Amino acid sequence: MPIIKGLSILLLAILISACTQTKYNWGGYENALYQYYKNPAELEALAEELGDTIAQAEREGKIPPGLYAEFGYILLVQRKNSEAIVYFEKEKKRWPESARLMDTMLKTAKASKNKKSTSAKGGAP
Repeated sequence: MPIIKGLSILLLAILISACTQTKYNWGGYENALYQYYKNPAELEALAEELGDTIAQAEREGKIPPGLYAEFGYILLVQRKNSEAIVYFEKEKKRWPESARLMDTMLKTAKASKNKKSTSAKGGAP
């Protein structure tokens, strides 16, 4: 009887430890987003935190859905269109169900990029 009780406790410990493992690495995303909502001037801090979170999640192979897209959007807001395009494409490749939205974001980023480069060359605004 003590062996069965010991095995039961061991099995329970294994099940509990399996439940605590996370499928994705969100890093400091939640806190950084909260800080940004409190103070929208903190966009650069949010971008930096997302970049760090993505780098760590990629090393671990635990990329959360939407994280590439979120970072791409922040880059787009910062007028870093070429970089935004890279992350929208990563999101689309990693999460195929986001293809429709990512196609729209890619179109927006490319159009904005082309408009910016045209006006920089002295073309029509």
